[in-house]
Amino acid sequence: MLEVIGFRGLTFNTEKVGSQEHAVTPPYDVISPEERARLTAESPYSMAHLLLPEAQEGRSQYENAAYLLNQWIAEDVLLQDEEPYFYLLRQSFVDLDGNAQVRRGFFAAVRLPEANERIVLGHERTFHKPVEDRLNLTAATQANLGAVFVLYPDQEHVLDDFLGQMEQREADGQANTIDGVKQEFWRVPYDQAVTRFFWDKTLYIADGHHRFQTAIAYRDAMREKEQPTGPQPYDYVLMGFVPLNDRGLKIFPPHRLLDFPEGFDADQFLEALTEWFEVQPVEGELNVAVEDAPGECVMGVAIYGKGDYLLTLRDMDRTKFLGDDRGPAWRDLDVAVLHRGVIERILGVPEGAQFVYEKDVQEALRAAHAGDKGLAFILRATRADQIRACAEASEPMPQKATYFFPKLPSGAVIHRLVD
Repeated sequence: MLEVIGFRGLTFNTEKVGSQEHAVTPPYDVISPEERARLTAESPYSMAHLLLPEAQEGRSQYENAAYLLNQWIAEDVLLQDEEPYFYLLRQSFVDLDGNAQVRRGFFAAVRLPEANERIVLGHERTFHKPVEDRLNLTAATQANLGAVFVLYPDQEHVLDDFLGQMEQREADGQANTIDGVKQEFWRVPYDQAVTRFFWDKTLYIADGHHRFQTAIAYRDAMREKEQPTGPQPYDYVLMGFVPLNDRGLKIFPPHRLLDFPEGFDADQFLEALTEWFEVQPVEGELNVAVEDAPGECVMGVAIYGKGDYLLTLRDMDRTKFLGDDRGPAWRDLDVAVLHRGVIERILGVPEGAQFVYEKDVQEALRAAHAGDKGLAFILRATRADQIRACAEASEPMPQKATYFFPKLPSGAVIHRLVD
């Protein structure tokens, strides 16, 4: 059974930090070194100090994060609520097409599933090194500094009134983060009706697969160490919730850029594609042609020195092209057709090769047209229902199959893993 509860969160005290804008940041894995330098220089209380810590005064990077967190608590920079709450979030942003968007969600604590429970499902593979890094940070700070971003089904709009509380009064806090997003926060009383709503639900991880695996690894290590007889704070993890049907839920396609493989011949490549695709040259904007084209699987390719082409997968049994070692949910993905079929089978690039991923389609096209890269593959966005289908089928997607924007902010609320 899925258990979603309120918790006594740590939030920034604006009397100490000034605007939360100086403290709240995007998650650690989308902060560049240059952005980290800027954020930490702007404020001694930026979450970047904790999320991407550096060694200082004889303390390791993880020890220094713990030192700063404890100092901020001791100095009332961070205040812990005396009662459990839910924490509402409204994010206002401009999408890649220049349209204003609003996305609503909330933060809560979620009991981590046991090994035999399928109540939180992911769609990405995780890797040891990022988990090890976040595990060291979690063990030092004893806190969830960032949230796992999850999607939940609510076709009947049961939680609309709960989320609607943010429309009834001014926000308790707000921050304009460096990714161009206006973040607004509300603290609302813990409502048991929300907990009951989730009892029979399944959550789907949108972003934060490594944070989720880190939380499980930390819980398991603490259980082995302490041998507790009852529930502990580390049995729960901070999650940020967005409904699957939210109009502001935007998934951007990370387009692929790669150099010409050794021995590449553009004419031979185009000829090889025709066995599986209808191939049409495009004189106008390739991204517009991809979005407007009919067909279940359509993508574009810009070839330096040759031109732009629209690729429409022929109607066929996809196992002939992609093999039968993966299930139908995976074969339904345009990005799977691109990786397994085009890049690996036709181009001969080995599985697991590194690519440049670019969510800005104009930058992807510019790179291929200018010759910075030999090939740019332009994709449609993966749909939320495809993510759900792959998660339910335990079919990990190819790396970087989705790019959710905006990410959830770090520092809106922190979940402590100690009483």
